[in-house]
Amino acid sequence: MNSMHLDRLRALLASVRLELTERDGSFAISWEKRTYPLATLPLDGLVDGAIEAELLAVAAGIEAAIKAPGRLVPGEALREGTQHVLGRIERARFADAYNAIVDGAGTGPEKHLLFQPFGANLITTYVEDEGWKFIHLVRGRFEGWRTTPGTIHAVARSNLYHREPVAYDAREVHLGDGYDAGRAILIDDVFYDRVGPDGAEIAIPSRDLLLVAPAGARLSPAVVRQAYETAKYPISPDILLFRDDHVSARDGLTA
Repeated sequence: MNSMHLDRLRALLASVRLELTERDGSFAISWEKRTYPLATLPLDGLVDGAIEAELLAVAAGIEAAIKAPGRLVPGEALREGTQHVLGRIERARFADAYNAIVDGAGTGPEKHLLFQPFGANLITTYVEDEGWKFIHLVRGRFEGWRTTPGTIHAVARSNLYHREPVAYDAREVHLGDGYDAGRAILIDDVFYDRVGPDGAEIAIPSRDLLLVAPAGARLSPAVVRQAYETAKYPISPDILLFRDDHVSARDGLTA
């Protein structure tokens, strides 16, 4: 395990009052006089060119699992439970870190994070927004609704679409409500006239910025890279091709 990466993760966790401890090769998190064992510390195979985003995703996943863990609500109806569910884009390592805390506690897969692959090392997670805070949806709550992942995704997309209007001709989505990256799942809904036979070219350099290329045009790798490197919460330095509700890093167009 790279000691520089470990030190950086420690610093990120410390910035939110979490302490990463190690004993006999096992890791744990200390917070408010409690200890949370990590089943694993997901730092292997970090994606070159996106190291900071990868480490931040690990820190954020750990923090979410400890400070605002998903809850189970027995007997809850689908319509009642999903009124305020929205989609967020995270790096896949966020789920690895979140679930490492769950597995370390031995609470079972029902507390695992509910997510769907988005492509290019990214995932869509689902949160219940309560105005002053949000919590992530977990598999046990989803299973209680007796529905499909596709339905949850459709509900989250609909709620996000109606949350705040996004101009159809926008080249940047920067509303500042914490869901700008998540609006990548709305490309087909808002920017459908820019989706050609090969898809639409987009970038998600940070949680607070979504870039969408005009029809027939391309994004600037330099612009995407600068936005990624100056972001408070970086997501991806790649130029992406959105197609069929998923993305892939477009060949030759990595920032």
